[in-house]
Amino acid sequence: MKKIMTNYINLKNLAKASVFSIAALWSCEDPEYITAVPNPQPSGFSANFLFVNVAPGSPSLDMHINNSKTGASADFGTGQSGYTTVTITSGGAGGFTANTNIRAKATSGTIGGVLGSNDVIYRAGNNNTNNFAAVNGARYSLFALDSISRPRPARTLNAQNFGDTTFFNPSSGGYISVVQKAALSPAQRAKLVPIGIVPLGASDPGGVRFYLVRDIYPTFAAGNTTQSGIRLVQASPRNTTDGLWVRLNPVSTGSIISLGANVPYILGFPAFSPTVGSRTVTGTGVNFTLQNTNIASVPNQYRVEVAKDAAFTNIIHTSEPVQFLVDKVYTVVIRGIEGGTGNRALGATVVQHN
Repeated sequence: MKKIMTNYINLKNLAKASVFSIAALWSCEDPEYITAVPNPQPSGFSANFLFVNVAPGSPSLDMHINNSKTGASADFGTGQSGYTTVTITSGGAGGFTANTNIRAKATSGTIGGVLGSNDVIYRAGNNNTNNFAAVNGARYSLFALDSISRPRPARTLNAQNFGDTTFFNPSSGGYISVVQKAALSPAQRAKLVPIGIVPLGASDPGGVRFYLVRDIYPTFAAGNTTQSGIRLVQASPRNTTDGLWVRLNPVSTGSIISLGANVPYILGFPAFSPTVGSRTVTGTGVNFTLQNTNIASVPNQYRVEVAKDAAFTNIIHTSEPVQFLVDKVYTVVIRGIEGGTGNRALGATVVQHN
């Protein structure tokens, strides 16, 4: 029995010695750290961005992609002269990335209005703070629009205390609920502009916001001598649900080209429901229309006309003459506010994409 106890004590001491030996080894050797080695090779993925500033009341703005200024500054009513190619990281098959940060900053000073000194930041949804997912090789147009004084959307409740449609009241410049709407006269109710049900946790701070669209060009016929690709973006915020009629009226020869009839504001309700936050159109279908703008490769001159009726008896804007070249792709943007002046004036901006 005594021998067994002695052996047990010896084993116990041996175990202690082993622990001390291991501790001594750890304490005497410098720990090894894994050194991160940066990948010297670029991702090989890229996307192309073109910026247009049509936000009434805004100063000159700069587009920033992944925290770097991208392309030239854009005054109100102007767009960049071409796309800027931006390197993106691959986050999956097809070259998608879930981390393309997009924002607009004032070229100098601040944006002002509701945002004050803050930037216009792209959000993938109206109640989240996700970034944009760009596609490798794709072309995108980024429009800064809406008034700098647009108030932050407010979630309102109905009589049963459930979230319901919020209305913008042009008279007060604020939002009201369906309950408050019911207390107004018929004439007052007719002037309200619905914005839909504002979601819980809405991330829209008000002021300037983005309309981002993927540009899918049309295919021109071989030997084309007459056609251009044109689309319309109705970016004039209106304190009404009424749309606008837009056409190209030839200065001398040629035919009138209709660009849109009773077209609502691009971020308007109910087409954009709720009209909260930015809007993104990333479809894969062609979004320019082929138009006969040339005669034997000689471009006609047109004036962009904007009216409040189909007969164009109430024209509220006529542009200076513009031309659309063969095989070229354009966006005609209606911007500004009816009756506005300076950097709020109603007008048309023609953006050439290629």
